Amino acid sequence: MVSPRTLERSVPWIGFVPLLFANLLPLVGVLAFGWDAAILVTVYVLEMFLTFPLTAAKALFAQQPPKTDDEDPNVSDELKQRRGSVELVSWLPPIYPRNVPFVSTVLLGFAWVSVFGASVLSEVIPVEDVLLRSEVVMSVVALVAATSADVWRDYLRGGRYETVSAYEVVQTHVGQTFFLVVVLMVVVSPDDVGGVALLAGFVFGKLLVDWATFRAAHGEPGRLLGWLAGPNDPTKPVDPPMVPEGGPDVRISTDDTAVLYTAAHHTLFGAVFFAPWILISLVVSLAVFTGDDTPLAVVVGTGVAFAFLLLLQPAMEFVKIVLRYGPLEYRRYEDRLVAYDTLVDEPQWSVLPDEVRDATVVVDNLPDHLLGTRTFAVTMGWGDDEFERDLGPVSDSDAFVSAFEIPVRTMELDPIDRRLAWAAVVLGVGLAGALILTFRPWASVIALVPVTFLLPFSLFVPLGLWRLAYPSSD
Repeated sequence: MVSPRTLERSVPWIGFVPLLFANLLPLVGVLAFGWDAAILVTVYVLEMFLTFPLTAAKALFAQQPPKTDDEDPNVSDELKQRRGSVELVSWLPPIYPRNVPFVSTVLLGFAWVSVFGASVLSEVIPVEDVLLRSEVVMSVVALVAATSADVWRDYLRGGRYETVSAYEVVQTHVGQTFFLVVVLMVVVSPDDVGGVALLAGFVFGKLLVDWATFRAAHGEPGRLLGWLAGPNDPTKPVDPPMVPEGGPDVRISTDDTAVLYTAAHHTLFGAVFFAPWILISLVVSLAVFTGDDTPLAVVVGTGVAFAFLLLLQPAMEFVKIVLRYGPLEYRRYEDRLVAYDTLVDEPQWSVLPDEVRDATVVVDNLPDHLLGTRTFAVTMGWGDDEFERDLGPVSDSDAFVSAFEIPVRTMELDPIDRRLAWAAVVLGVGLAGALILTFRPWASVIALVPVTFLLPFSLFVPLGLWRLAYPSSD
């Protein structure tokens, strides 16, 4: 791994030179190639879009732990507390699994912004004609390359990733993007702006934003735009959990098959509610931003973009759940219970046996019913150190409970009420079929709107029946 240079001194202004030259290329385009406002907007919007994946990559390497919501924990918040890192290659810093929820946020934001931004841009600007100009493509590539070079030189090799959290990286980019969008909307309108002086002023305005961002990110924020550096609210370092010396007496890992089934189970049930809104957004975009004269490539591209979004969101949820449960190994020492993440080779938490209490078998995890595995909801610690965790899923529940002294009253899992389960499935399929037959979305794309809007609400009763089919937790 590369040894980062010290960051005690501020980065010299020479580091801004690549960004300076890249930002001056649009000025050359205005003076030498006759660029108008539409071309400038296209260049800067494309730069903004293409830096989203770069931000996602930056967030993976952020070393400082992010803040989490202790009052309302969920899979993402629990994953954000994960300790440890993984080194993929020797010439890059390690990546941190706890940063995956923030990367998910960036990628989903990138997908949404790209879809709607491309739709709006294609409506007011002949994007296809603009992109056929080689100097435009060269300018976009230069801007992205200059930003990438700064990330490589200062963030990765310079060690700035050691001083920030993924939250700070994400928030910084969101703030910069919002600020740039405001500048694009306020300073320039392709139909109204003309003249070399005004266009050159727009270029220098963009250059000023990048310079202010550069200074803020390198420890010299100005009074006006210092917020572009992102939040300055570092998390206090947390002491590593106590692990006794020597090897553990017992090791029990989570069941890989049950973990994959659990991830698929939660992801598919979640998709019932978020997928309809993506489909509604697709229909609205096609209705608002397309017409009879819209190029076929734009319509197809919009459909492909939304299909990508429809796949990306569940894929990211699946990955987060797998990372949450999959690599865990529960270890018993003489006087300690330790949860160990084998992926990052780090202990995650450590408690005394008498600190484990209020243990119950999780009854509404379908994979446990199908595979015979067990997942336990427990409370651990006391006072300010109290926390709740789901332990498992494990295949040998008897050995797990015995070895770790889990104070659970019973490990028996009553079967699912098949009558209620089948009633929920039949009712759900029937209601969905009735909506489809009533509105006939195959006859008109617009008919997808009421179908996708009403579908989640129509499934409330079937989902309620499905939950009733699970055995009682008492």
